[in-house]
Amino acid sequence: MNVLTDKTAFITGGAQGIGLGIAKACLKEGMQVVIADIKTEQLKVAESTLDSPENVLAIELDVSDRDAMEAAADKTEAVFEKVHVVCNNAGIGSGGPVVSVPWENWHPVMDTNLHGILNGVQVFVPRITRHGEGGHIVNTASITGFAQQGRGVPYGVSKAGVIALTEVLRVELAGEHAKDRWQNMYGAGTDRWDGKTPPESLISASVLCPDSVDTEISPFYTNPKDDAATRQRKIEWLRRLDIELIKPDLVGEQVVNGIRNDELYIFCDGYGSRRLVRQRTQAMLDAFDRQFPE
Repeated sequence: MNVLTDKTAFITGGAQGIGLGIAKACLKEGMQVVIADIKTEQLKVAESTLDSPENVLAIELDVSDRDAMEAAADKTEAVFEKVHVVCNNAGIGSGGPVVSVPWENWHPVMDTNLHGILNGVQVFVPRITRHGEGGHIVNTASITGFAQQGRGVPYGVSKAGVIALTEVLRVELAGEHAKDRWQNMYGAGTDRWDGKTPPESLISASVLCPDSVDTEISPFYTNPKDDAATRQRKIEWLRRLDIELIKPDLVGEQVVNGIRNDELYIFCDGYGSRRLVRQRTQAMLDAFDRQFPE
């Protein structure tokens, strides 16, 4: 989607962090924005901080509840008529070792991080299809979906599922252009449309893969309630790991650019994320070389 002005974006987890950053970026583009979140009080705070209040709708929503997602979609269309961009961003973090992570930690993470995204896709894609003006789905995963780190389940597993779901969804949404889109997805270098203009009704999909973003879900979060010693410890930790903490507002701008450029993968930094993905990819290629030497 090249033109976002006057379009509507529905953003889950929109009351804070990356979701709020996306909302701000969409408003700058002249869009109407729906921020949906399970945190009622935080929704009120977020709504008061956004510009153009006449273009903002706040909805309390538990994304794991399919009926609630349908009701939120109905309410959105009653106010803004159509939805064009859906950012399935709501997520919760919980980690632990594979062997011993308790079920009570596993179940809600998968319900929110993976099943919640599936709910958003299945509720909104048919509605976007019906209005025929095209649209874009952005599903928030994490760099840990590509490069699992120790004691990172169920969070990392849920994010790996989001990446796989979005890769398949993008191909399916391409319809008759599926073969071209599949080739282009992995950098075949060919023009996915064979020189033709894509249909206006095209719906595409991206997966957002942030690494270290300055949000409450991150252990590096610059919590204003931290004392001086804790803040300094986090700064030293980041420096030691050579990590740059990205601000949510910047991620929001990166998402808008990713939609405009129809990117499959939307990354938020070019160093730490690149290093992790390169390490995993090299490990797979090395395995091929050992098992099937040329």
